[in-house]
Amino acid sequence: METPQNSSLEAGLTVAAVARRIGVAPDTLRTWDRRYGMGPSQHMPGKHRRYNSDDMARLEIMRRLVMDGVMPAEAARVAKSSDLANAVKPRTSLHLVTDADTNEDVVDFDSPKNACRGLTRAAGMLDTVASQALVSRLLETKGVLWTWDKVLVPVLVAFGEKWANTGEGIEIEHMLSEVIVGELKAVTLSIDQPVNARPVVLAAAPHELHTLPLYAVGAALAEHQISSRILGARMPADALAAACRKLGPSAVVIWSQSLGTADLETWRAIEPQRPAPLKLAVGPGWGTDLPGDVINTPSLAETLIALAQASGH
Repeated sequence: METPQNSSLEAGLTVAAVARRIGVAPDTLRTWDRRYGMGPSQHMPGKHRRYNSDDMARLEIMRRLVMDGVMPAEAARVAKSSDLANAVKPRTSLHLVTDADTNEDVVDFDSPKNACRGLTRAAGMLDTVASQALVSRLLETKGVLWTWDKVLVPVLVAFGEKWANTGEGIEIEHMLSEVIVGELKAVTLSIDQPVNARPVVLAAAPHELHTLPLYAVGAALAEHQISSRILGARMPADALAAACRKLGPSAVVIWSQSLGTADLETWRAIEPQRPAPLKLAVGPGWGTDLPGDVINTPSLAETLIALAQASGH
């Protein structure tokens, strides 16, 4: 018997329905359609085009690749050339290096669980050398997005929770943060020939001291030869506006980690430019009352997608 879900797929799905099913914004789907030809193939005269089951399968492949850090243009190319009859979940790094099939009995020492355990052990002993070596290897082999989401954030959160519950371990969190910043900076400065003439500006909100996520964004962009300028913590609105006048950026990202650090006046201080930069409010400190030309991105992956598109990549 045909299930309602299968029936709806055969009948075709709207953009909104597909967005809900695969977990991306409708505007992202429209951009993938317009830029990369990943739109619906089903068309009936006088009606809107609808996504069929093959379209959905290709979008699932593309979403998984993008969430692993592959740039949208390359992810679309892979998705469109995939054998849907034998499609399996892709396993890729930011560099689109596909892992070979492995026996289930083989232990992956760089699996998220094992990598988190190893980094937790090294950091807990305040072993800077071991921590640095582990983070460096993960960034090189797995890429920034995978390393950030799967290892660095979980380990930092765990140490933060330990300090909040016991009052102990803040020295570990600080040491590890310094190691991570150093490794991310090295990746950010590794660009040979930027693909974007107009850099991405990355800054923390005027009252925000935390900058680690900005270095993650900068490093992830650098992996794809997209240049950025990191302006650091507690960036005053007038100083950010002056930097934007000098640089003419393709995008401006302002990070706010906690309520009270964000300031809407920062956005209003940026003078109109042509072409206008993409404006991204990133981090949980931002509320919902953003100016109309400012977009809130909920994750590093969504932020990278938007910035890559703004940079023409």
